[in-house]
Amino acid sequence: MNKLQLKPRDLKIISLIAATRSISQTAVILGMAQANVSKYLSDFESKIGLKVFERTTRSLALTPFGESLLPYVDATLNDARKLVNFIADYKQEKSGQVSIHAPIGIISYLSRSVIHQLTDIGDISIKLKTCNLDRETFYEGVDFPDDCDVLITYAKPKDESLIASRITQYSVTAFASPEYLRQHPIHSPRELENHSCILIDSMMIDESNIWKFNTPGSNDVTDYKVSGKYICDNTQTALELARNGLGIVFAPEESLQKDIAENKLALCFPHQAEWWLDLVAIYRKREYQPWRVQYILDEVLKIIREQIEQAAHRPPAPDC
Repeated sequence: MNKLQLKPRDLKIISLIAATRSISQTAVILGMAQANVSKYLSDFESKIGLKVFERTTRSLALTPFGESLLPYVDATLNDARKLVNFIADYKQEKSGQVSIHAPIGIISYLSRSVIHQLTDIGDISIKLKTCNLDRETFYEGVDFPDDCDVLITYAKPKDESLIASRITQYSVTAFASPEYLRQHPIHSPRELENHSCILIDSMMIDESNIWKFNTPGSNDVTDYKVSGKYICDNTQTALELARNGLGIVFAPEESLQKDIAENKLALCFPHQAEWWLDLVAIYRKREYQPWRVQYILDEVLKIIREQIEQAAHRPPAPDC
């Protein structure tokens, strides 16, 4: 019996057809003629002597054999990618993928202000993935996802073998639209219980959120229970509601300087009641991570720290 030899190109086509359930879409992705994709599939099935897909004029579905085969196909392709990445990393070539996870506010900031400044990344692809926090994270630490290379977040990791590099310290405080504040004046965090606050779903406790404020003039932190009619799964959505005058939002001050300057949002407490948090970059020890990850990590942190330094020397926004 002749030894069966399968080409990576064949496996890639099988994997894509299975993912798209479409020969035409696979052809578009690969930049091939549809007829050529069909021939690759037909030749592959003839070579192995088994049907991978059941085809009709309207549908394309994996056969029972195809369902069993697919995990092996994907694992083989993944191993091939790892091999290519290993060789590229050893040669310090700029190729492969780097996955950066962060809460949605940080992902938005990276997309808006950082990623486009990575001008010398060669063939490295960057994957940005939202990884929002829950209320236990601030007390127990954050989990580091298996598919993550760099996690930029507000809490330290559960896994103490990971590196947590402090980027900066920033303040979180209460904001509302000027119109809301005219209609519903507020002077201190103690009054929040009488106001409509915009809540974050992952922070819900007994239909409420807990907002923290440092006591002015000391390092003491006080918890305040807040409630409201609107619950969001991320801060960006909550900010949009606040801009429309629907309540008070708890958000990082530095990221809202444009809203403050344009009179869309205003600080609720002029005496600067706020909660200070560390922004940290979490990653594996450098001896355990590919060169491409080290390169992108260093570049991203350099850009962020330069922007923080520039912001520290800008004049403050005018009072609204």
